[in-house]
Amino acid sequence: MARRQSSENPDRSLESIVDAEDLRSVMTAALAVQPVDEASLRRGVWTYVGGEREAGVSPGHVILRLTRLIEEANLTPYEHRLTVTRRVILWCVEAYFGHLGGDVVGREASALSDTGAVRVR
Repeated sequence: MARRQSSENPDRSLESIVDAEDLRSVMTAALAVQPVDEASLRRGVWTYVGGEREAGVSPGHVILRLTRLIEEANLTPYEHRLTVTRRVILWCVEAYFGHLGGDVVGREASALSDTGAVRVR
């Protein structure tokens, strides 16, 4: 699969830029509720990452943008923020490079838990 060379600001269509902004809003809303709406957050991450990948954004830049989004949410306590960040990065890697396991659409409640293990089917 040939992919365009990634850069921090790849050439993008207006639709792609608007979609990314909408998805960041969805993820921000999921992070704002207590407890964090993990199902919405995970779906938002997967959709956002897929769009960024298609736009040619490098995985490193996608991870940086997602971690910045989490930092801006000011989740407390700090340990909770780290747990959410770890989950989001795992989902990002799964979405960017391929599905590693779990249930992305949330049919299986345990798939959203942070068990420390990645199930490979």
